[in-house]
Amino acid sequence: MSVLYPLAHLSLFLLEWILLGLAIRLWLKSNSVAMIVLPILLASLSYDNCLLAGGRLVGEGELLLFLSKLRFLLHYLTVPMFVVVGVELAHRAGAAWATTLTRTLSWLTALGLAWVDIAINYLGLQLVPVDAWGVLRYQVAVLNGPPIITIIVNVFVLLIGIGLYIRLRWQWLLVGTVVALVGNSIPSSVVGTLPGSASEFVLAISLLLTENRTQSVGLSLPLNQALREEVI
Repeated sequence: MSVLYPLAHLSLFLLEWILLGLAIRLWLKSNSVAMIVLPILLASLSYDNCLLAGGRLVGEGELLLFLSKLRFLLHYLTVPMFVVVGVELAHRAGAAWATTLTRTLSWLTALGLAWVDIAINYLGLQLVPVDAWGVLRYQVAVLNGPPIITIIVNVFVLLIGIGLYIRLRWQWLLVGTVVALVGNSIPSSVVGTLPGSASEFVLAISLLLTENRTQSVGLSLPLNQALREEVI
């Protein structure tokens, strides 16, 4: 077990770099500035798994502590950006509410949530070393309750997933979000870091598949016309 978790995190790190390349290709095809968020999210996830895989190699001390603080900062900055991705996917799928105004507000909302998360959870952050399941990492010394911002963002993406299923009969974003919610709800003190990281990987795949799907129905065509052309 002491080898399984680091190897699994290393595998996730390598797979996420493959997904990162695919995400960049989709972003270049999308003609959407918002979709650059997907590669940024994958880069953050890959850094997270890289640090978890190599924590013991770095060793307990100031370097691992610094790298861990950077890991938490990236988490607080990137998680709210799922709001931007969700609104962009809804817009691409033809949702009437995903207007230009809504898309602009999604950026302001994401940046606001990130600021709140940093102000509440990151400023004055105290980390302590934990060596369990073969993974040496730094975790928050005192938790300030459940991760409210993460829960809000996940529920929002879940609603987008339900909407896409109703509109396009596309279930994978919904499935990926449910897996992420379940995986992140299990305390790492009970099962270690792997379930949470693996569930985030599943969510990343579902986002990429959904982005590819919404591109396939047409980036600029009305939904009904795009679907007719797809059938033809």
